[in-house]
Amino acid sequence: MSAVDQGEGARRPARRRGQRTEEEARARRALGGGGMLLVAGLALVGVGPSDAGMGLTLIALVVLIYGIHSFGRLGPERDERARLPSR
Repeated sequence: MSAVDQGEGARRPARRRGQRTEEEARARRALGGGGMLLVAGLALVGVGPSDAGMGLTLIALVVLIYGIHSFGRLGPERDERARLPSR
């Protein structure tokens, strides 16, 4: 059996516009959750010096970095209309 027969190196099935993959959904959740945690952490630190606010802010930054990294690893979004020649 070749690698292609076993599914290795096979291309992903084309997905329709607006359809999200699980990886994209996970990256979007990380970005949204990290953003909300960051706002909460900054609010706690803004009220006064708080160890909990500092810790929450640092955790939020790590989650945001993970979300940006994983979202970037999805690759460029391909738009079929952008590749068509202009008339």
